[in-house]
Amino acid sequence: MDSKARTVGVLVAFLGVCPFGAGVALAQTPAGRDTCVSCHAGLPESRLARPAELFAQPDIHRESGFACADCHRGDPGATEKSRAHDGAHGFRGKPMGLAVITACARCHSDAELMRRFAPRQRVDQALEYATSVHGKRLAAGDTKVATCASCHGAHGVRRVKDSKSPVFPTNVGGTCASCHASDEHMRGYTLPGGAPLPVNQFSEYQKSVHYAALMKADDLSAPSCNACHGNHGAAPPGVGSVANVCGTCHAVFAQKFETSVHAQIFDKGCVECHGNHAVLKPSDEMLGTGAHAICATCHGGPDDKGAVAAEAMRGDIDRLKGAIDATGTLVARVKNAGIEVSTQELALAEARSHLTLARAEIHASDAARVDAIIQDGLKIVTTTDTAGQRGLRELKYRRTGLVISLGVILLVVVTLALKIRQLDRRG
Repeated sequence: MDSKARTVGVLVAFLGVCPFGAGVALAQTPAGRDTCVSCHAGLPESRLARPAELFAQPDIHRESGFACADCHRGDPGATEKSRAHDGAHGFRGKPMGLAVITACARCHSDAELMRRFAPRQRVDQALEYATSVHGKRLAAGDTKVATCASCHGAHGVRRVKDSKSPVFPTNVGGTCASCHASDEHMRGYTLPGGAPLPVNQFSEYQKSVHYAALMKADDLSAPSCNACHGNHGAAPPGVGSVANVCGTCHAVFAQKFETSVHAQIFDKGCVECHGNHAVLKPSDEMLGTGAHAICATCHGGPDDKGAVAAEAMRGDIDRLKGAIDATGTLVARVKNAGIEVSTQELALAEARSHLTLARAEIHASDAARVDAIIQDGLKIVTTTDTAGQRGLRELKYRRTGLVISLGVILLVVVTLALKIRQLDRRG
């Protein structure tokens, strides 16, 4: 059975257990007669008392007027356990596996109902989940996979935009890691080739530039697990789609890479050079054939055209970077002396833009195109450096003039002093 047929089969399975669009009748609980919370809050077993405690905390469902019986059914007005848990009232206790999806989808897949509470909320999460690796394994009988409650929680469910929500951007990594970083939980799962599924993804991600941007720079747009793998439709990116995943944010680099010779050679696209989870901050050291260069893993030797091109691009970038630094120091010196240099500062900013463009262009693996950008940048720096040298000469001229002026003034003062002294003697 091909993947498309399997997906259709999974969707049919979910459609069979989830009454999408069937119209949801909420539990009609008389005010003050919901005994679920009051009873469970007094139970000695923490596993039974904890749900009531969590439900009393900020919970989007409770705040919207939902009660325990809307998910668990039963008789919320009964004072006896046997009546409250009466199967005649549809009591189902704690949902597990597919029953969790059914319980959540009962409301979240009903467009008419969701329009009353959250008009902008999507209603296709259950269908999307059915296409995910989690949904497919669950439909096949694997009860260890994540369901709605695994990520969002079952009680005390917070809004996604709540910073304490387990699916808030800064918490997503830890939420995924609660399963994927556990040796015991992930035991038995394998990669397509048969190797054990790694459990170091989160620890590797914590080394990345993405994690630093998200957790240290408070950039909530920085990618976490779901940015690349998806959330409800979670699935590992296929080998051929990795560049597309990276390209959703790094569009310019992806476009350049598509024109390169590497696009036809690299099976894993961007991952070949940058990795996937431990994506370190790129540096110029990665280019060339030096000890820390990525190019050196494939290219080497004086007759290797790839190595020659890499060294040429690295040399061009170093040359422009060095010229910008030197001229920047010159302009700063002139500025500190009080000479107007705003035009030169703007020119240096443009030269730095050329340096950035050149760094992006290396993804096309065309040394000639990189060199053209570098040469344009060097022309700007040369012109700016000439202006800086003129500023130095102007500074030298001003200082020379100041010294001469001070000398003349001193001579006049001494002359006046001598004249006054002479007059005093005559007096």
